[in-house]
Amino acid sequence: MNQNELIQNAWALTEAIDEAVSQEDWTRAAELAQARAPLVMALQAEQPAEALAVIRKIQASIEAVATRAQSAQSALSTTYRRSMDGAKAASRYHQAARF
Repeated sequence: MNQNELIQNAWALTEAIDEAVSQEDWTRAAELAQARAPLVMALQAEQPAEALAVIRKIQASIEAVATRAQSAQSALSTTYRRSMDGAKAASRYHQAARF
């Protein structure tokens, strides 16, 4: 596969990752990112200007997805903590009701 094909395939996967993230399908996004990783790693340093523009878009997407994933993980952690606190409160209520 030549460099142009690598870049185009990496970009296609990037677009698919962005779509999965927009649907909050994190499993699919992770699978696509794993498929894209070897393509990105195979890119050579010397690239024409139009290829560099696509590579920069891929890099920007990677950063945006990482930021969004971190926010989603924080929200999930907060929800988990609230759920656990609610479960503990219900357990304490049931224990008190037995006495």
